[in-house]
Amino acid sequence: MAVKKTNNPAATEPEKIEKLFSKEQLLAAERFQERKDIVNALLSPDKQYTVEAVEQMIEKYMKGQVK
Repeated sequence: MAVKKTNNPAATEPEKIEKLFSKEQLLAAERFQERKDIVNALLSPDKQYTVEAVEQMIEKYMKGQVK
């Protein structure tokens, strides 16, 4: 008897695990050198963030209204 294969893409794709970084690590990163002041103002020193989360925070801040 033939074995039926299941078509489950979640089982074949590896999970995406994003690394967490401290505020100090992100400030030292070459990626954020031009936006160092914004990163310093937005991030809390006692939390850890993903690079994607920081990029989104910066984008949201930059699109904010000027008062």
